Amino acid sequence: MGIFTAIKNAPKFFELFQEGKELANAATWKNRTVATNCVLAFLATLVGLSKTFGYDIALDDQTIQGLAVGTVAIVGSINAVMHVITSAKVGLSSNNGDTNGK
Repeated sequence: MGIFTAIKNAPKFFELFQEGKELANAATWKNRTVATNCVLAFLATLVGLSKTFGYDIALDDQTIQGLAVGTVAIVGSINAVMHVITSAKVGLSSNNGDTNGK
């Protein structure tokens, strides 16, 4: 996907944040998000346990903590976006916050 295609599709992406809108293949995106979270959790656990069992990873504790904080921030942000754009039941209301449609 080229940069111009991404720019052209940006308004469509931001429309997904409205209540009642969702991706056409939301289940696929939700499954991919869950799988990615599991893989990241598994890798983080492996890194943490490897030092415990004596394997030396060429990273000091401060670098590992920094990577962990950055990863949590990025994954948390992506998860929040994915929850909104893959469900028609949540999102920004287009009727001044009234979710009852009145």
